[in-house]
Amino acid sequence: VHVHAGYVVPELQARLAGASPVVTVIPHGNYIGAYPNSLDRSDARQRLAVQDDVFVYLFFGLIRPYKGLEELLPAFAQVADPQARLLIAGQSRPRDYAGQLASSASDSRVHWHPQFVASDDVQVWMNAADVAVLPYRRITTSGAATLAWSFGKPVIAPALPAFVEPMQGAPFLGILYDPTDPQALCNALQQARQLNPQAQRAQILGWAGQFDWQHIGQ
Repeated sequence: VHVHAGYVVPELQARLAGASPVVTVIPHGNYIGAYPNSLDRSDARQRLAVQDDVFVYLFFGLIRPYKGLEELLPAFAQVADPQARLLIAGQSRPRDYAGQLASSASDSRVHWHPQFVASDDVQVWMNAADVAVLPYRRITTSGAATLAWSFGKPVIAPALPAFVEPMQGAPFLGILYDPTDPQALCNALQQARQLNPQAQRAQILGWAGQFDWQHIGQ
């Protein structure tokens, strides 16, 4: 059996008691080079009609109930900053879910794109962002976090094992918050303004580079 993270191993072995499984941790590979990445920050923002002088939070990937948008939208609404933007991009599951959320949130700083993002356009959203926000209620492995780090972006994420394991030894990867504290996500969004995403980019890319597929395949 192979798993992506070490924290999963004890639970897996307990579930398979008596089967004596051989469990191997093989990390989730990075996405460096998997998508085009030729646009700079300014060009990406021009494509999305986002100004250069605003701070952009990005929620990217399938829009599904367990991913915590019901918590993110009110938390972002509490960020009293006209220079903040929240971009939400990805297919909605169920199909009408994103529309229901959008109709309940009237913040003009939130930009919705509840549609499939083609591979060539992933860089537009990633390079336009300052930080990715992943307010998941539950998660085992986060491909969205790996994708953000593969573009050199810090992430805001709850202190769940899937995020704690990689981030506790590499604090430059972003901000962890307590998912049991109702105010913690808003505080994390505000704390992110103190980050220097452009300065952190090289360090994050260097960290993500260790998870290349050739090494993992071996």
